[in-house]
Amino acid sequence: MSQSEEPRQISVAEMAPHVHHFGIGENKVNKISAWLISWIENAIKSGRVKPFDLLPSKGELAFHIGVSTGTMQNVFRYVEDCGLVESKQRIGTYIKNPNDKTKLSKLTSKREMAVCLIKKHLVDGHYKHGDCLISTRKLGVLTGMSGATIRMAVNSLVSQKILEKINNVFVIKSLEFKSEDIQPKTLVEKTAEKIKSFVEANLGEGSKLPANIELASKFNVSIKTVHDAVKLLVKEGILYSRRGRYGTVVVNRDISENLYYYERVELKLKHYIAEHCELGSKLPSISLLAESFGVSSKTVKKALDNLAEDGYLRFSRGRYGGTFVTDIPQDVNKAYKWLALSSDYVSNT
Repeated sequence: MSQSEEPRQISVAEMAPHVHHFGIGENKVNKISAWLISWIENAIKSGRVKPFDLLPSKGELAFHIGVSTGTMQNVFRYVEDCGLVESKQRIGTYIKNPNDKTKLSKLTSKREMAVCLIKKHLVDGHYKHGDCLISTRKLGVLTGMSGATIRMAVNSLVSQKILEKINNVFVIKSLEFKSEDIQPKTLVEKTAEKIKSFVEANLGEGSKLPANIELASKFNVSIKTVHDAVKLLVKEGILYSRRGRYGTVVVNRDISENLYYYERVELKLKHYIAEHCELGSKLPSISLLAESFGVSSKTVKKALDNLAEDGYLRFSRGRYGGTFVTDIPQDVNKAYKWLALSSDYVSNT
């Protein structure tokens, strides 16, 4: 990319935000949003701005327009819902490429949760096309959200063409949204779903999973988010991770024969906990477990340490101490598991 093609910082002066005056009862967010959307669309058509050019900060625009930074934050969120801009932490808000339909993965905000709750209200209330939505005040009481959050959510639903405003009343325009859209999901849950879909679509038996840093780049999230998403899939029994420097590959076989002794004991302990224990249950002593599994006490200790690190167990010292269950493994009998193998093993198989 040449120097002239590099993204630049758009100044407040060239935007000329002359929207200082608001009528009584006039919605500031709606008015400023309409102005900002119009400015961006005209600036792109005339070539004054290009994709990835950065908008001024919310604080700068808020100061020149004469509103609070919170109001400007709501404006940016609405314009982002319309697909014209994208915000990224530590970078800012930039003009989005009109031909790019992808979205950055983000944390679930209060606005997104309110959108889901309103959608649920539409479904549970058996609304039909053309019906009037209840007031934002009633929606706030119903959902437990603030009036400002509800207004942002309603504006978001307008941008999604689910609602439309007619004579200051919001009317149902479309109810064509999926049932899964009603349940708000965290960023980790969304990333876990994407990783699972990626594996099913692209990786066959024995294929090596890309590194966390590659998955983070692919799904526009942090490495920590990918790490937590993989842990979530491990907890669900969809993945099985090996520690150390080994890679992770997809398998469809009985994995127990390919594991180290302590990993076999981990699986046996997971089955034991899932079938016989409750939260707070105390496990038998290490010596009894070693005798039961036919392995050394050292192997059992390593397996217990790993399960404790994964959040399934905790250790307590003293007269009434021992090893106690803090979480119950789920779906330990699933046929499809992920297994970390050395490159030598993969090449030999």
